[in-house]
Amino acid sequence: MRSKTWGLDIGPAGIKAVEVSRSLGRFRVTQYGRLPFARPERGDLRGEVLAKLRDLLPRLGNRGEGLVCTFPAHQTMVHRIPLPFDDREKKRQVVKYEAEPFLPFAADEVIVDFYSPGEKGEEKRSLVFAVRKKDLGEHLALLKEAGLDPEYVVPESMALFSLVKGLGMAGGEGGALLDLGSETATLILWRNGRLILARSIPVPGRKAGALDFARLADEVRRTFLSAGWSPRNNPTEKIFLTGERALLPGVEKQLAELLRVPVSLFPLEGVGGEVPEDTRPALAAALGAAMDGSSAEVVNLRREEFASTRRAERAKGRLKILAAYAAVLALLGIGAFLLNSYLLEKRYQDLKAEIRREFTSSLPEVKRVVHEVQQMRARVEEERMRLGTFGPGLGRGSPLEILREISLTVEPTMKVRVTELILDPETAEVNGEADSFDTVNQLKSRLDRSARFRDVQLKAARASSLENVIEFKVQMKRGAGG
Repeated sequence: MRSKTWGLDIGPAGIKAVEVSRSLGRFRVTQYGRLPFARPERGDLRGEVLAKLRDLLPRLGNRGEGLVCTFPAHQTMVHRIPLPFDDREKKRQVVKYEAEPFLPFAADEVIVDFYSPGEKGEEKRSLVFAVRKKDLGEHLALLKEAGLDPEYVVPESMALFSLVKGLGMAGGEGGALLDLGSETATLILWRNGRLILARSIPVPGRKAGALDFARLADEVRRTFLSAGWSPRNNPTEKIFLTGERALLPGVEKQLAELLRVPVSLFPLEGVGGEVPEDTRPALAAALGAAMDGSSAEVVNLRREEFASTRRAERAKGRLKILAAYAAVLALLGIGAFLLNSYLLEKRYQDLKAEIRREFTSSLPEVKRVVHEVQQMRARVEEERMRLGTFGPGLGRGSPLEILREISLTVEPTMKVRVTELILDPETAEVNGEADSFDTVNQLKSRLDRSARFRDVQLKAARASSLENVIEFKVQMKRGAGG
């Protein structure tokens, strides 16, 4: 963000230029120029425009460093279009094709940029600004011939909204500003700090005499209705005026009577500096353009083949700086990696020596140490298997304990002989012989009550070929202690 920015507005009646400085979030006019054309009614003003721009060039610096130029509202097409993405870069990829059905030109004949209000009530609608490449090319060619190369070319309506925002006037439920130019009027509407609509309205030129207030008021009412505003639902408390014709006698009173809304000049005292009061309204678009150069939401028509070479050069310079930083960081990273590798190797060797000391002190009977960790794991596994045979071992019952639990469930009067015990990590299966079916049922019932088993099932019970012998099979799921 620059501390000083120039705004340039080339209109049919003259050229307006304003230099704005920004300090502590406040704007201030430090230089200005208003250069009217001698005979604007002639129409062909190219020569006079070039002469006046060249007069301004020394004050604008090196080819207009930090220059923001407006683009005429009557040459700009504005539509409210829903864009399908929240991400700004994705919107930029599709905006031209989303706007094409609303434009009288093919997509390859226009330059498009957009402003997204970001309101839920707007259903992700964005204000899309489109200009013909032919018109924009002629505009930039004129500036280039005068020796100027602005980084930004912004729609006139966006410059006016930047003025409203920069002076803190965009708050409240809604507002409207009408810029009365010599041949066209630009109307912008905003709600809750976001621009929602912009329109260019033709008005009689200087040769036609006074303004047709009735026609102008009718067009303003139509614009209000397009924004969803009506006499009963009109969120704006006042319509502000700027522009060349804002100081015409009676303009505020007549428009207020026709529109039934208070109308007054837009307050520019806070940034006016030494600018005379009768000059301030005419400088509004140029002043807003200078403020737009400090905005993160700037709508810039310098895109595609019209992109600013100065911005490209700066981007290339930043890329070189970033590449240099990346090289330095890579060298530091390699150095840090090598240092960490050395320290890690040293720590590894120290740790390995400590492990060997602990191993030899724990197992002094081992004479040949090859791999301490693997040898210790093997010894632990041996001890675990030994404990698995004679003790509980890691929360699971050993075969001897399970046999003991089964034997405790057998009453002395019961005749039961276990012929096979099958164990796995989750279940235990007992095959055996009993003297009767009743004995088998008693055994199952007692196993059901054991805390070591759960879900005891009698899988088989049948009479043997031997007399008074019942062969059975019982399967149990091992519990927390089994």
